[in-house]
Amino acid sequence: MLGRLAALSLGANAVLGACPYQNYASTFTVSYCVQPDAILCIVDSNCKPTVMYTKKMDVFKDSTLTDQIIIKDKAQYLAQLPRLSNTYIQFFGSVREVGDLSNDSMVALLDFQGNPGIDLSKAAFPSSMTRLSLAQCQLSTLPTTVPYGQLSEFYGWDNNFTSLDNIDFRNAVEIKFNSCPRLTTFNNVSVSNRLSKFYFDDSNFTTFLVDQPTYTALQSVPTFAVGGIDVSASCKAPNTIQPLKTKYSVCVMPASTPTMAPISSAPGTSTPAVTSSTTQTAWIVGATLGAVAVVGLCVAALVCFRRKRRAANPATESTINRSYGRTETMAGDTSSTGHMVSAAFNMEDLELLRLDERALVKLQSIAKGAYGEVYRGEYKGQEVAIKCMLQGKNSRDDILSLIDEIKLTAKLDCPYVVQTIGASWRVPSELQMVLEWMDRGDLKSVLEKTKPNVPGGVSTTFPWEEKFQTMLAIADGLVYLHSLDVIHRDLKSRNVLMDSQKGTKLTDFGASREVTTETMTIGVGTYRWMAPEILQDNHYTTAADIYSFGMVISELNTHFIPYSDMRNDKGNALVDTAIMSRVIQGTIQPTFTASIPSWVRTLALECLRPHPEDRPSATLVAHTIRQQLKVGL
Repeated sequence: MLGRLAALSLGANAVLGACPYQNYASTFTVSYCVQPDAILCIVDSNCKPTVMYTKKMDVFKDSTLTDQIIIKDKAQYLAQLPRLSNTYIQFFGSVREVGDLSNDSMVALLDFQGNPGIDLSKAAFPSSMTRLSLAQCQLSTLPTTVPYGQLSEFYGWDNNFTSLDNIDFRNAVEIKFNSCPRLTTFNNVSVSNRLSKFYFDDSNFTTFLVDQPTYTALQSVPTFAVGGIDVSASCKAPNTIQPLKTKYSVCVMPASTPTMAPISSAPGTSTPAVTSSTTQTAWIVGATLGAVAVVGLCVAALVCFRRKRRAANPATESTINRSYGRTETMAGDTSSTGHMVSAAFNMEDLELLRLDERALVKLQSIAKGAYGEVYRGEYKGQEVAIKCMLQGKNSRDDILSLIDEIKLTAKLDCPYVVQTIGASWRVPSELQMVLEWMDRGDLKSVLEKTKPNVPGGVSTTFPWEEKFQTMLAIADGLVYLHSLDVIHRDLKSRNVLMDSQKGTKLTDFGASREVTTETMTIGVGTYRWMAPEILQDNHYTTAADIYSFGMVISELNTHFIPYSDMRNDKGNALVDTAIMSRVIQGTIQPTFTASIPSWVRTLALECLRPHPEDRPSATLVAHTIRQQLKVGL
C-alpha cells in the first residue's frame, strides 16, 4: 500500500478541468492515474489519485498464465477497467456501482463476488468478457444490463433471486446458482448443448418453463443439480409436462413456439427473449382451430424423442468414492439407460492391463452406493479390491471416467499410492478396476474406531506417534504426485487407506488430473476439504492438495470430519453451503484441540492459509515432519 501511495501528491497538479467523478467519493479509473506505470487507480471526487495499481506490483500469473488482479481496496464507483487483454479481475467487496466498462478493455473474466447491493443499472461490459460472477451480492433480481448471451460462465450463487426470466444462456458452458433457496421460477431461460454444468442445488422450482431446444439440451447436461421441480400447478396448455433426467418433470413449450433467435456468430451479441406470457397469449388466441392438430404433432414428437432417448447415452457426472469404507456420490443427477453394449469405446489403452477374468473372484461386497460397488476379492490367489459400476448406473461418462482413472493410476509407482493391478471386462459396461488390498480400510474408519475416551483427548489406540507416520506417508504420496504434475483434488480421510503391513497410501484418483489449462477450473472434491480457490471456481494448483492435507490433520486430531462440531445460531449443524461460504470469506477454521502437538498445529495452519501461494509445498511439508521425527532427509 505504501508503494502505491508514492508520488500521489503529483495528482493535484496533473489533473486539469472538471472531474467527471465529482458525484462519487471514490472511483476506480484509468484516465487519471498520474503514475506512468499505473494500470488502474482510485481517485477522489476531485480526480486526485489515492491508490495506484501497477502491473509489476498487482498483476500475477495463475497456473494457466492468465493475468490476475485481486482488488480489495474499496471505491464507490467503477468507471473503467485496465486496458489489458486476457485478464481476470476480482473486485472482492470493493465496489458499490458500475459504469460503462465497454471501452478500451479486453478483460475476459470479471468477478464482483461479495459486493452486497451492487448497482449495475448503468453498467456496460466489454465484448471480450466471457465469465462473470455476481455471487454473494444480495441481489433479488438479475441485472438487465449483463450481456448473458456472450458468457460461457455465469456465477450467481448465494443471492436472493426468486425468478429467472427470459435469459439467453445459450453460449454458457456453466451456470451456477447454488445457495439460492428463494429461487422458484425458471421461465423461458435458454441453454444449448454447450452447457455442461447446471447448478441450482438449493432451488425448488414450482415454475420451470423451457422451449424444445433447451429441454433437449438439459436432457444431456452432464452435471444437473437442482433441489427439486414440481410444475403440476404452473404448467398450462398448450405447454406440456415432460420428463427430465428420469426423476424430474418440466413444462415444455410447443415445438413451434418462438423463443430465442439463433445464436449470433458475433460473441458480443445477445438476443432478447420472447416472454412466456406473450407466447402463451399468442397460442391461446390461435388455439381454437389448431389445438387438435398441435396436440397430435406434440404427442408424435414426444414419442419420437423418447425413442431416440432410449438409444442415447446421456452424459452423467458422478464420482464414486473409491475407498474401501463406503461408496459416495457427488451431488447431481444421472440419467443412464444401462444399454451400453452398442456404445463405441476405445479399450486399446487398457489391453496391456487386462486381467484374466476367469481368475478374478469376488468374495465379499464391502461398500455399495448409488452408482458403484467395491468388493474384496482374489486374483490368482492374491487378495485384491475390485471396483465396478452398478448395472443400470453405467453411463458413457461413468465408463470413460473409470477408464481414465485406470490409465492414470496404472502409471503411478509409489509405496504411498495404492497400486492398480489391472482391469477386467467382458463388455465396457462391465469394466472393473482391480487394486491392491489394504486390510485396515480407510483412515476415516480407523479414526472412528479409535476415538479417545474423552472428547478432545489423546487416543490410546491410535497415538500421535502412529499418526505422525500416517502424516508422513500422505505427504510423501503428495510429493510423488506433484512431481508428476498430478493434483489429487479429493484428499480426505476417506481416500487414505491403511494396512497393517504396508502402512498408509493414497487412493481414489477419480477426481485426479494432470495439471492442464483445461482442467484447472473444474471444482471437484468434497466441500469440507476444498481449498477456497476451488470453491470460488478459480484456477488452482497443487497447493489445493496442501489445503486438504491441513483438513486431514484436523481429522487426525479430533477423529471427526471437519466442522462437525460447529453450529449455526439456531444450534443446528452447519450445512455444506454455509461452510463453503465461510471458507471463501475466511471466517471459519477447523477445530484443533489442546491435545494436538504444537508443531502439528502450526503445520496445519500453514497448510490452511487462504492464499495458495502462502502454503508450503508437499516437499516442505514432508521435510518438516521428518525433521520433527528426527528421521533425516
